[in-house]
Amino acid sequence: MTRTANISRQKTTGAHYTPPLLGRFVARRILSNLDVGRAEKLRVLDPACGAGALLEAFESAARDEGRVSCEYVGVEADLNALEEARLRLGGTAGDHLALLQGDFLEMAGPNQGMADLWGSTQQMADLTESFDVVIANPPYVRTQVLGAAEARRLAERFNLSGRVDLYQAFLVAATTSLRLGGIMGIIVSNRFLSTVTGASVRRYLANHYDLCEVIDLGDTKLFEAAVLPAVIVGRRKKPAQVRVSQSPTRFMRVYSVPAASVESDAPAQSGGIYDVLEQGRNGVYRVPEGIYRVSTGTLDTARDTGRVWSLTTPHETQWVQQVRSRSAGCFGDLAQIRVGIKTTADSVFIRSDWESLPEAARPEYSLLLPSLSHEDARRWARKEGDLPSARVLYPHEMRDGRRTAIDLACFPGAKDYLESHQARLRDRRYVAESGRKWYEIWVPQDPSGWAGPKVVFPDISPEPCFFLDRSGSIVNGNCYWMTLRPGVSDELLYLLLGLANSRLMTRFHDLAFGNKLYAGRRRYITQYVGKYPYPDPSARPARELVATVKELVESCERGPAETPLSHVESRIERLSQECFGLEPDSGELTP
Repeated sequence: MTRTANISRQKTTGAHYTPPLLGRFVARRILSNLDVGRAEKLRVLDPACGAGALLEAFESAARDEGRVSCEYVGVEADLNALEEARLRLGGTAGDHLALLQGDFLEMAGPNQGMADLWGSTQQMADLTESFDVVIANPPYVRTQVLGAAEARRLAERFNLSGRVDLYQAFLVAATTSLRLGGIMGIIVSNRFLSTVTGASVRRYLANHYDLCEVIDLGDTKLFEAAVLPAVIVGRRKKPAQVRVSQSPTRFMRVYSVPAASVESDAPAQSGGIYDVLEQGRNGVYRVPEGIYRVSTGTLDTARDTGRVWSLTTPHETQWVQQVRSRSAGCFGDLAQIRVGIKTTADSVFIRSDWESLPEAARPEYSLLLPSLSHEDARRWARKEGDLPSARVLYPHEMRDGRRTAIDLACFPGAKDYLESHQARLRDRRYVAESGRKWYEIWVPQDPSGWAGPKVVFPDISPEPCFFLDRSGSIVNGNCYWMTLRPGVSDELLYLLLGLANSRLMTRFHDLAFGNKLYAGRRRYITQYVGKYPYPDPSARPARELVATVKELVESCERGPAETPLSHVESRIERLSQECFGLEPDSGELTP
């Protein structure tokens, strides 16, 4: 199979097979939390076993511990993968192995059972609540790939809410096959830890499991997947325990560290990343795979599952709490923060070659507005008059205080152009189903908000790249924009801009939200930026910060800065720290 075909298959099926070493790590974490004696029989289930890597890993780890009485059941829809599992496991677990072909989500539940595909007597493998262990790396398939109808069906059957991912349905279905007090070890996307949409998963885990460990594997790239993985190990609660608060959960997080930020004489480790994971100790480690920082601590999962689960050490938690205690409020109190426009047909609406179109088929110039995208982002400000090359055909206007679609009869050029793409635009059925005209932009935001000053920033970036825009440009959907709420002084936009670009706020972002992507990139979205703290605006450091940022923005708008940017940014950093009572450049709070 070609790499392109394999990637396409992964997107469709969500299959990312588990490397053996990661499987052994998960298996050992399960066994270390198991409360069943070594001589007792274990029933072990992998509900999406693929080629059998996790079952093989568990069998090997159990044998190392002297557990010889285990029964293994694997379920897999792909017959070819299941044949690989049979060949892989037949020599070691063959006498105690049942492999079932089918969709576990359809098979799981009361009175469900399937014949072992290769069993000599075609014995039945019961999938009801009887397994001591579930070990799983379920498929990751999001709503847009599943399709709206299938997502609704899964949501209704498994009582899911929000944006449905296939792994969530597997989590619920596998729980019904796990005995009370049994242990689940599951590899999932770490997004559920730190996003609003992950609240339903956090709630389900907290209600049904005493969570033993949460391990955020971050950007370690331990296997080829579009998501960053996390390992969850939990013990299924008994009915009497459901409403009982559990003790804090042990956590470990592992993320790469830029070589430039690590002392050159930092000791190298003789082993690899899995040795670091097994040790589970705080520190920075040089291993063949790269340089990683390991942080450990405890996570209170019972407090409020609606809030993100922040994996921070006690010292880091205290730092975040004290910064919050010295704030006057959050960015969201002062500003409205929104994503840019979403056309769902960018090649129709957004172009940089409008002038090349025949004049008769070209939309009216008054409707072609400059469009800021992530490639246009410049920290602090863009040079005045330096407009983005792309323009968006924006078919919306404000009429009687309300946003409405333009009347195409008044814009014959736009009418002809849009009608030439009518088939594609009408194919966006969700636009018509929402009562909108076929030529509208799906998320047009507020036409009246573009003209005033706004802070714009890319939604994904390795470092903060917030900048002030006064050009009236529209913001594309790969960026967010921030405008002050009515009655808030214009000066405070500079305060928010300075804080957002500071190292202090980057540290707060990482500790409070913990949502990093590959290569150290971060998500800068409303739910995070809206919760950034700001200090008392009337205090001296805040007033000086406003003046300094304003001066820097105006300098950037004029062109190359006369004063080196690093010098001004150092002053902004010092003032940002003073705003929250921090010792300059120390990152520590004063008594």
